Amino acid sequence: MNRTLRGVWLEVRVIPVLLWSFSALTVGTALAAHGRDLQVWYYLGAVALGVLIQGILAHTVNEVEDWRSGTDRHDSPRVISGGSKVIRLGLMGPAGLWAMFAVAFAACVALGLALVVARGLVMLPFGLAGVAGAIVYTLPPVRGAYRPFLGEGIAFSCLVVCVTGAYLLQGPRPGPTAFAAAVAVAAYAVSMLMVHHFLDRDADLAADPPKMTTVALLGLARGRRYAIGWCLLALAAAVVASVGEPRLLPLVAGYAVGLYAHLRCRPDDVESVTRCEMLIIFSGIAAALIASTLLVPSLAASLLVAVAAVAAEMRLAGPPPERAPA
Repeated sequence: MNRTLRGVWLEVRVIPVLLWSFSALTVGTALAAHGRDLQVWYYLGAVALGVLIQGILAHTVNEVEDWRSGTDRHDSPRVISGGSKVIRLGLMGPAGLWAMFAVAFAACVALGLALVVARGLVMLPFGLAGVAGAIVYTLPPVRGAYRPFLGEGIAFSCLVVCVTGAYLLQGPRPGPTAFAAAVAVAAYAVSMLMVHHFLDRDADLAADPPKMTTVALLGLARGRRYAIGWCLLALAAAVVASVGEPRLLPLVAGYAVGLYAHLRCRPDDVESVTRCEMLIIFSGIAAALIASTLLVPSLAASLLVAVAAVAAEMRLAGPPPERAPA
């Protein structure tokens, strides 16, 4: 595959996107469409917008800024974290990433306006919130990713918007069950993000400016407890949501597996963090997509898409090409 195309694919970071925006949008869609006709084009439009916003807008600006600050250039041992590594591997440079951002931003505007025209102005704040969150998460003056507690607050809010926005896009207004599911999906993803920061801590503290994530501030021991707290919130919210809609019980089961991984994780051990983070990610994806399929059987296709995307990601992620000269 062409190196630039491979770089574009890896920059999207398909596996995190599957856990975050794809799962959130699918759960929101499934809850709204249960017992009704699924508005397929609205769902596909929401997913495309989610991939553009998270997979490209958020990831490209984060990649450029983390490379510039030095956290992604640090030699601390990391497997999953440390960015997409497309700059390190010479697949794309900052200029290429900014071009990718510009194209994606234009596509977001066009697709977002199309959904607003089709569904009404009620959808406009959801799109604006998603784009704004993707940008202020990394870039000044907010730089949420570089400030403790603020980064996960932005991420949590954006995912709640994903679930409720996808729900509203299908027609009905979200109720208590949808909001509980939104909190569950969002909190679980944030718990994974905290684990993602464990192996980044030394690199983040050495960056200029320092990337003062919550884990960097709290330290590994308290950061681990903080991550577990987010997972407990996700599990509690999933239980509440499943009381209102029993077909959401897979969220409870999947997040319980995730909690087990959190409890087993040793944040100073590369192998343990990598293994536990992967279990947290895949149990979360499976939980969300299985629950969505129980609600709307035709969304079983989302499971096939996820499996194919993960297989492609694993194939393209390795073996890596030779490292580009410094």
